[in-house]
Amino acid sequence: MKNLFLVIVVLVFATPIFAQSGVVKLTITGIENTDGNVEVGIYNSKEAFPVVGKEMQGAILKPSKKGSLYHTFDHIPDGTYAIAVWHDENDNHKLDKNLFGAPKENYGFSNNIFGTFGPPDFEEVSFEVKNGKVVKLTVNLE
Repeated sequence: MKNLFLVIVVLVFATPIFAQSGVVKLTITGIENTDGNVEVGIYNSKEAFPVVGKEMQGAILKPSKKGSLYHTFDHIPDGTYAIAVWHDENDNHKLDKNLFGAPKENYGFSNNIFGTFGPPDFEEVSFEVKNGKVVKLTVNLE
């Protein structure tokens, strides 16, 4: 019975060591108006990035003023991630594009990298969450 109790105690206290999770604190700058919403997603794979609906966690934020917005992603396991953000000014839940396929609404990615003809690669905008640390990022909308 003592051994069983000892095993349970070890498992309870050792589990947090192996199940680390971190926090990603995001600052979004370049909000030009309070129209619509700002949509943000954090992605954990290049296959999902930056497809709406395939994010690991997502949020829809309502800007109350021009300037900056803040969002925190909690319980992010150690790993490699990328963030995509856009200001959905007409609130239709898609990034509107012009006749040539260029975005008409402001958008941004982690590491403030923009693709030339389309979104940047996951590897270019990715960052690491490691050992349960807090990662602070700023995404500037373009």
